[in-house]
Amino acid sequence: MEKRRRKEEEEEEEQAVEGLPNDLVWEFLSRVPYRSLCRFKSVSTSWLTLCSDPTVRRRSPQTLSGFFGLSRSGSIRFVNLSGRGRPLVDPSLPYLHGFKSVKLLNCCSGILLCHGMQADGAQYIVCNPATEEIWAVIPVPDRHETPNPLVYRTICLCFDPAVPSRFAVFVIIDNGHDITIMEVYSSDTGEWTSMSSRWGHRIVLFNYEPAYFFLNGALHSVAYDSRLETFDSNGKSINMVVTVDTGGNTWRITGQPLTAKFTFIGFSQGRLHGIEMEDGGGYRISVWILKDYASGQWTLKHTTSVQELLGRPCIKNKECYAFVALHPEHNLIFLNGGVDPEHTLMSYDMDTQKLHVICNLEDYEMEDFRPYIPCFVEWRPSNAP
Repeated sequence: MEKRRRKEEEEEEEQAVEGLPNDLVWEFLSRVPYRSLCRFKSVSTSWLTLCSDPTVRRRSPQTLSGFFGLSRSGSIRFVNLSGRGRPLVDPSLPYLHGFKSVKLLNCCSGILLCHGMQADGAQYIVCNPATEEIWAVIPVPDRHETPNPLVYRTICLCFDPAVPSRFAVFVIIDNGHDITIMEVYSSDTGEWTSMSSRWGHRIVLFNYEPAYFFLNGALHSVAYDSRLETFDSNGKSINMVVTVDTGGNTWRITGQPLTAKFTFIGFSQGRLHGIEMEDGGGYRISVWILKDYASGQWTLKHTTSVQELLGRPCIKNKECYAFVALHPEHNLIFLNGGVDPEHTLMSYDMDTQKLHVICNLEDYEMEDFRPYIPCFVEWRPSNAP
């Protein structure tokens, strides 16, 4: 009986769709988020065809849809923020099965940078999980693979959907005191080029992903002066946010608020945000926004603490929390944490001041998180005929 009722409903929906001009339906579907398109595919056969149209998908507005990450075993996992149905993408990345020991390095605007092995050596792989396409396979220079416990690597994919004909890969290697190698691969030239840091002597990056990202043509990162402590003798912060464009032409240093030490930076609603979480019993959180790069002036936007959000004291030395992402369009912060080993992924709404538990991370065994926004641009290298 239930199957018959559902079939009748589907037939009615399909008839309603067929009663509309195709141009109107196409225009409507091209304006809904990708997650909605995935759900609409089940409405009818005609909607399945329309929702699968690459042109519709490319025009569909995209938003934060989930998180890629690595499990403790090194396998790639995906958390679907919709919480319903199968993931929007296949985290096993089946189109990379020709590579061995695939490791996720970075995600930028829906495009992944991975590391894998082939018969001729290590490769950087640039791919699009939404379209299941490999955009480029780049041989890894030997100097990027040299094992050294005293060397730190910041590897960042730089891609802007507004300029879909190119991407860049930054590999910045430092020894904890100085940047020793700073190299950029450009899809325009198909080559690696080296450049010297113009941020100053002894300025190095925090080499963990929540502390760097690519936006508006420039790599942004939290940095510090390795000669000094986090705060000077007057208690003022000496940490900074540094930027450089992919061509190495524009370098900028922006000081952090005098009393803050950012553990996370991100971009939301047109503004650069810096977030500090004080280590301690309550895990106090401060959210700052940058008014503009020219003035370097930060404004305190919001304060709270994990203790306030949970409504109870944090268990000292057994409970830890970290930022995961900032929603690009809403006042939402994503963080993970809890008492080992039962960590959870949560979102905090700064407007309502409500904490929402998304999932138990033990189900995913995930430790690293990379925000994912589907990208359906057509890849066409700028040097293609």
